[in-house]
Amino acid sequence: MGLLIWAGILPVCVVTAWLIFRRPLRQIVEDVHVEHARELFHQQRELLEARFVTALGRLDPAEGQRWESAQWHDEILWARDRQTRHLLALVCVHFEPASFEVLSMPRHATALFEFRKGRWHVDGKRLDEVRPDEAIGHNQRFEAVAVTPPHPRRVG
Repeated sequence: MGLLIWAGILPVCVVTAWLIFRRPLRQIVEDVHVEHARELFHQQRELLEARFVTALGRLDPAEGQRWESAQWHDEILWARDRQTRHLLALVCVHFEPASFEVLSMPRHATALFEFRKGRWHVDGKRLDEVRPDEAIGHNQRFEAVAVTPPHPRRVG
């Protein structure tokens, strides 16, 4: 009889524990994942930007040339795609207007970099006339990721 009671209580306890601890455990795993992804992005940033321009040039050669002369901002905003749960790096890019350029051409844009399966992917995705903070604030698909600044390293 006691064994039957334990056979019923144990699964209920396991399910209850899973329901209680699932979200905090997922948050811890995602935080570690974000730190690793951020380190990789900072290490590979120049290469990723070059790959972005190349990918964009394959899709639209004129747009690729335009992005080659763009000014990339240092600041990176981190977000998560609510549908795929992939981490995103959003970087603002500013364009200087050429004398012959049409006034309707976008003056700034946001370049999107996606972290999937342990590496950064570059597909040339961009948001024209949208800054990263606007993309996170106005686009329901993006969820801001809070990041802690890196700890200063002590020498000695």
